[in-house]
Amino acid sequence: MNRLIYVCTAAILGLLLAALPPGPSAYAESEVLESDVPELPVGTKIADDKRVIMPDDTKLRVLFLSTGTTKTLKGPYEGTIPDYKEDRSWWERITGRSKDSDAPIGATRGFKPE
Repeated sequence: MNRLIYVCTAAILGLLLAALPPGPSAYAESEVLESDVPELPVGTKIADDKRVIMPDDTKLRVLFLSTGTTKTLKGPYEGTIPDYKEDRSWWERITGRSKDSDAPIGATRGFKPE
């Protein structure tokens, strides 16, 4: 009988925990690497849900901290950094290359010959 009480209690607690709302989610961030925008100097961290306003003829290069990739944005633009899309040619769409995505930052080492 005691075992049945423990099992029922554990099941009820499990259901109560599952019904709780999720905690605050962490937003991914970007860090400014290059900037012509006075409001966004180099080193500024920008949450993915924050809207940026870029005037005409401005350029912003950011590093996505979660993936290590970079993206270059060109003004005029108003919106979030992940939502930025640059017009691409048919060839760029087919090959997967884009003007707004740069190569990841980092380096590799070659194998040492034996």
